[in-house]
Order: sequence, then C-alpha cells, then structure tokens
Amino acid sequence: MVKVDGIRKTFGANEVLKGVSFQIEEGTIYGLIGKNGAGKTTLMNIMTGLLEANGGTVDMGKSSGKGASVGYLPDLPNFFDYLTTDEYLDFLLMDSNPQRRDGLLKTVGLAAGLRIKTMSRGMKQRLGIAAVLVNDPDVILLDEPTSALDPAGRADVRNILLKLKAAGKTIILSTHILADMDSICDRAGFLSQGEIVREVDIAESRQSASVMTVCFAKEPDLELLRKYAPELIVEEPCKIKITLDKSNKLKSQQSVLEGLGKLQQEITSISSASFSLDDIFKEVCL
Repeated sequence: MVKVDGIRKTFGANEVLKGVSFQIEEGTIYGLIGKNGAGKTTLMNIMTGLLEANGGTVDMGKSSGKGASVGYLPDLPNFFDYLTTDEYLDFLLMDSNPQRRDGLLKTVGLAAGLRIKTMSRGMKQRLGIAAVLVNDPDVILLDEPTSALDPAGRADVRNILLKLKAAGKTIILSTHILADMDSICDRAGFLSQGEIVREVDIAESRQSASVMTVCFAKEPDLELLRKYAPELIVEEPCKIKITLDKSNKLKSQQSVLEGLGKLQQEITSISSASFSLDDIFKEVCL
C-alpha cells in the first residue's frame, strides 16, 4: 500500500500543499485530479524523491521484504530524438537484454527501428511508458499521460495502463482531463487549494450504478417504456435517463431490459452511472 501522510510544501510565501494525505491499495489505479496549478506535479515530484517536502511522509510500501521500486513519467518527457525506439531502450537497459527490450516494445505496441523524431505525441508517450518499465517498478507515477493526445492516443494509453494493473502494478495517474478516468481508475482524489478535498471509490460506484442512459436512433414509445421503467427523464427526444430501483437493482435492470426489447427500436448506446467525475470536479476544484 502507498501511503501519503500530511505532505506540505511551500515555495517562498506560497503554500502549495497543505497536508495532503491519501492511501492507495496495491495493484490498483489511483487518479489524482485537479486543475492546472493545483500542485499535482509538485506532489508527484515529492513522492518520487525529486523534491523535498516541508513536512509529512511518503511510504511507497514493501515488495518482497524491500522498499518498493518506483517508475515516473513526467508530463513532458524528453528523448534522444536521433535514436530509434530499440536504440533508446537499449541505452536505458545498457544494451544488456534484447529480449527485455522487445518485450517492452510489445507491451506498449511499438515497433523496433522507428526514429523517435518522426513519432507522434501519442507514440512518444507510449515509449515513455516503456522507459518507465525498464526496471520493472512496483509503483508507477504518470503525470498527465493523456494530455494533448487525440482519442486514439488516449485509448492506447488507457489499454496499456489496464494491462499493467492486471500485471499487479500500482499506478498513480495525475490529470485534469476526466475523459476515460472512470473506466480505468479504482479510486480518485480531488486536489484543490493544497488539499485532497474529496475522494471517490470509482470501482464501487460502477458496481452500484443507479441510472441508465439509453440513446435511440429515433424517438421511443415512452408510454410502453414506462410500463417497464416508471422513473425516466427525457433529456433529448432520443436520449432517456432511467432511474433503477436500488432496493432491488437486479429485478429493476431486468425489467428495463425487457422493456427495451419490447420497443423493437434501434438503440445506439446504453450506459450507467451513479455519479459524475465532471460534476464533482466543478463542485470542489473550480
């Protein structure tokens, strides 16, 4: 378990961090959310030992009786652009393990022989993740890993992080972009004015989701649908929000799905949620 306890940091008269505390379970992904300038990068630099705190402690946990190893990818990683992907990883590995190099490239979905200066921002971000994995760290810290990436690039990074989580890695992800956060993070902490002002158990919230949003290709028959889902809100003519009965969620879901089948109308999407990270961000960080 990673434990951050009472971290304080002051730059001159500016108190950036005012006693930040949180814990992260081993093998999970924790989202550190805050607007630009909230202190996320400062906190990560302290957690990695690159910056000294004015107070508080960071415990990165134990692995096999020793201190856990840590990998860190800053928000603007630098590369030797004249090298190729395999040459860069050979340099980091001290040219000692070509099998390990090839495995890292496979993990992040990059080919050998690509000249770094010709690569897109998303490809460089994936190469940065491969570099972080060179020493097989137990804990991985990523500062704004999806910043400035297009949807395809964000999806690539998200899939890599989920693979690393499945391999038992503990990941701390700093961002002010909430897209995809609820699909990869187990917990999230909102950093504002130097403190963690709210924490959310995203995994638990996904399991207890109490609202279904259904989008149709054309307007549905609301009178028929209300026989199976009495509590619904028409957000748009083809977008309906359905509130499930929390006292018997399974039966309520089954009833809604039966009603959707009875409609015999094309459904373009179905999603469920009991909270909005964006709403929380607006409430506590803005």
